[in-house]
Amino acid sequence: MKEALGYINPPPPYDSIMNSQVWRQVHVNGAQIEFRDEGSGQAVVFVHGAMGEECTAVLADPVWTTGYRVIHYHRRGYGNSTRPEAPVTMAQQCNDCLALLRHMGVQRAHFVGQSYGAVIILQIIKDAPEVVHTAALLEPALPSVMADFPEFTSAVGRALSFYQSGDKRAAMDVFAGAVVGPDVPAEIDRSFREKYFEVWVRDADTVCQSDLPALGEWNFTADDARSVKQPVLNVMGAHTIPFFREVHSRLQSWLPDAENVVVPGVSHPLLQMDPSGMAQRLASFCRKHPLTPL
Repeated sequence: MKEALGYINPPPPYDSIMNSQVWRQVHVNGAQIEFRDEGSGQAVVFVHGAMGEECTAVLADPVWTTGYRVIHYHRRGYGNSTRPEAPVTMAQQCNDCLALLRHMGVQRAHFVGQSYGAVIILQIIKDAPEVVHTAALLEPALPSVMADFPEFTSAVGRALSFYQSGDKRAAMDVFAGAVVGPDVPAEIDRSFREKYFEVWVRDADTVCQSDLPALGEWNFTADDARSVKQPVLNVMGAHTIPFFREVHSRLQSWLPDAENVVVPGVSHPLLQMDPSGMAQRLASFCRKHPLTPL
């Protein structure tokens, strides 16, 4: 099935409809990884989720032009990074990020991740806590929480069914509806879809054949949370859906020292729906916990 669906065949050159910046490539950890490394100062690493271009608009904000070294990379299966032939485990996602940072000479950094990206950051904290100075967790997709919500498991099942039938657009439409939810203001939802949906359809192979299966094999528990010593920003959209509300609440109880923020007017795709506001919040959090270069 994988070959029939084009999973292991590289797509045409990937030119994001939003990306005017120059990407570079490096071979690390057995894969070709596409990345951006811009500015100087405190290192801030952005780890994207299942919407491969979700960080781009936030990184265009002028707040990052002074005092920050911003690192943004495409995970395997996104952009022009290596197309995976099997699900990329969370441990592998962690190792890819760490190998890229070693290549850049970055020993410690602020980390920002939305959804699947936030899950990868939690794995990095488990495996290499010394690298993470702060962690901004934007509605991490915690499977142990989300599996308790039939509306989520049903939507994933329907999306995968459409995908397996060859209808990637329908699959991503169902999945987008499940994670964005019905309560976000209509004009914000419309703008989000106009900018991002085609890119998401293009990444459907990675979402359905790598990200979702790997997420199902991963977990993060209250016991894991006890080992988190870094400052954490726990962020939720005011219009987010119930299972991500529960994730936010669970992290509040597991990480009592975290700074908890609810962003008005948006749902799960916080970085895309409010890029300027999120840039200001994230930079403020970094300033509150300054990173002294090692």
